[in-house]
Amino acid sequence: MAIIEKKRLPEKVIDEIRHRLETGQLKIGDKLPNQNKLSSELGVSRTSLREAMKILDLLGTIVQRPGYGTVIQKNIPKLHTQSAHLPLISDQTATYELLEAREIIECGAVRLAAKKATDGQIRQLFDLVAKMDELLTTDNIEDFKKVDSAFHSLINKASGNRFISDPNNTLRQYVHQFIEENIDLLPGLMKESQQYHRVIYQAIADHDADRAEKAMRIHIQNVSKSYKRLQDATAAHKKSSR
Repeated sequence: MAIIEKKRLPEKVIDEIRHRLETGQLKIGDKLPNQNKLSSELGVSRTSLREAMKILDLLGTIVQRPGYGTVIQKNIPKLHTQSAHLPLISDQTATYELLEAREIIECGAVRLAAKKATDGQIRQLFDLVAKMDELLTTDNIEDFKKVDSAFHSLINKASGNRFISDPNNTLRQYVHQFIEENIDLLPGLMKESQQYHRVIYQAIADHDADRAEKAMRIHIQNVSKSYKRLQDATAAHKKSSR
C-alpha cells in the first residue's frame, strides 16, 4: 500500500497519480477506484483525497462520468509538475505569474473575440453578464465564481483561435482555480469585476477591439492589485501576531 505523508497533501496524492501514469499502472481512459478504496489504498482521508481530486479535475486530468465514475482524461500538465505548486494561494510567485500570463493572453483573446464573436456567442455573453448581475444581488459567491469562469472561457472560445480556446488549455485550468480560491477572500472583488465584465461584453458586442482590450487589461490589473492587497494584509497580520 502506498502511504502518503499527511504533511505534504495534496501534492503527494497528485505525485502518486502521476507516478502511476508514468509507470503505466494507470492509462488514459482508466477508471479510478471509488473514493473509499482509493483513500485506503493511498493511506489518506477522504477529505484529503477529495482535495487532490478537485485539483486534478481543475487541471483536466480527470473527468466525472455520471453513473460510471472518475476517469483519467489526460496526463497531469507539465506546468504543475515543474513549477506551480497547488493550491495557488500558497504559492505567491505562481499566482503572480498566472496573472501576468492572463494579461498577455486574455487581452489578445478579447481583441480576437471582438472581431470574430458570432451573434450566438454575443447573446451567451449577455446572458452570463445578466446572470452575474442576478447573483450579485444575493451575494451568491459560489455560483458567481462558476459564471465568472464561464464568461472568460467563452471569450477565449469566441477568439476563434484553437490554441486559446482549447477547453483543456492549462492556463484556463489555473484561471478557473484562481477564481475558485480567491474571489471570496477579496472583499468587493465580485462587484468590481462585474463592472468590467459589462464593459468587456459591450465592447465585444460593438466589435470594438481596442475598447475590449483596454477593459480586459484594466480588469486583470485590478484583480492583481486586489490580490497584492490581500497578501500584504496577510503578511502584516502574521507579523503583528508574532
